Amino acid sequence: MARGEGRGAEGMGYQTVADSLRERIRRGEYTPGSLLPTERELQETYGVSRSTVRRAISALAESGWAEVMPKRGVAAQFGPAEEIAGNVAYIDHAHLVNERVFFGLSRAFQGTKFQLVHVDSCVHGVEGAIEYAAEKGFVAAFVWSKEGFPDAARIQKAQKNLPIIALDHGMRGVDCDLVTEANLQGTEAVVRHLATQGRKNIAISGMIDMLEINHERFSGFLKGQFVSGLHPVARNFVFCQTSGNTVADTSLLATRLADEDRPDAIFVLQDMCVPPVVEAIFDAGLRIPEDVAVASFGGEMPIQIDEVGLTSVAIDWSAFVQQCVETLQKRLRQPSAPSFEVVLPVELLVRGSCGAPASEWNPFPTQGAEAFVGPRWQVQRDHLSIRSKASRNR
Repeated sequence: MARGEGRGAEGMGYQTVADSLRERIRRGEYTPGSLLPTERELQETYGVSRSTVRRAISALAESGWAEVMPKRGVAAQFGPAEEIAGNVAYIDHAHLVNERVFFGLSRAFQGTKFQLVHVDSCVHGVEGAIEYAAEKGFVAAFVWSKEGFPDAARIQKAQKNLPIIALDHGMRGVDCDLVTEANLQGTEAVVRHLATQGRKNIAISGMIDMLEINHERFSGFLKGQFVSGLHPVARNFVFCQTSGNTVADTSLLATRLADEDRPDAIFVLQDMCVPPVVEAIFDAGLRIPEDVAVASFGGEMPIQIDEVGLTSVAIDWSAFVQQCVETLQKRLRQPSAPSFEVVLPVELLVRGSCGAPASEWNPFPTQGAEAFVGPRWQVQRDHLSIRSKASRNR
């Protein structure tokens, strides 16, 4: 009888220990991913046997509140996925793509226990925005950083209490999950396509900065020419913007377009830089695609140049959003797991700006409210339209 009562007391003992540890994790005393006290320390704290502690840890692990990590110890977890709830930060610097991803995530979170909250990093920087989310008890943060070299020490400190998922590009010195796209492969594909169309003097323009994705795209630009038997020349590196400039400067491009051996094709690193590049081409008295083919990366918004569409390396933003959700769920289930990177495939959409006949690309809608955003281009509800002087006078 006494032996049976002992088993009952032991059973109550392990559950009491498990409940206590779970409550301490809920309160944030042990943050997800941090190690719980050792078996010996828990024995001393609760005054129970080693077997009781082990049963308590086993119960926590089975319910999703702990993870046994061989040779390291036991790490606290968020608990069952269905019990996780709260605010998820979306930290960015205000951009067209960010709006698309933000609203996509907002729709994905509808009907869940998560609430997406936009936290702008323009004033206090990405570090300040991340620290704010950590201090306010957000359960996680998506970060689309404008800075190539943020203060990694500040971010890593906040990261102890805040899982971070970087979007599009990583943050140097910060070890976190990343959802991105195949930048090098996509750029290589479009350059190889230009080469197959007989373009032998291919230039590169757009914004150049310290972000990894632009380095990858530039590498893809070079590789695409090498594998096509072409030889890149420095004079064809005609970038028109950096992350520190709000207005594009196409003077270098204009000078290059006036040369006798001017480029016969231009790859633009980002869709948002296409309008000033196209304007420079028109100002030089050149035609697209007859004189200069144009292609870009992103597919952020369909772009139409006069009567032809822009050839683009397109990112499937719906798939991007879905992957963000899946990455968040995985990270919340396993906060102590090593960081990982997800690279989404891209698709080369060949349209008229590279000489493809109209029958090979779908024209964009022409209906919709218009708003002028430049001397020669208009934003419509469904696409961006850029017009030459001749087209505007017709």
